[in-house]
Amino acid sequence: MSTRAPSYRTLRLLCANAAGMAGYLLAFAVAQEFAVALVAAVILAAIGYAASSAVVAYASA
Repeated sequence: MSTRAPSYRTLRLLCANAAGMAGYLLAFAVAQEFAVALVAAVILAAIGYAASSAVVAYASA
């Protein structure tokens, strides 16, 4: 059986997706406006993608 180095890109995208969805729901509940919620979701997804490097570092250790 061959061993491959795992790719954590999927994990990073899942973290970004979860952060984006949570940000969208929270912003939509507070502002009740689609455009504001969409912008908040994009910003939080980008932060989630960047912050997931800590998750990747932990998983690869």
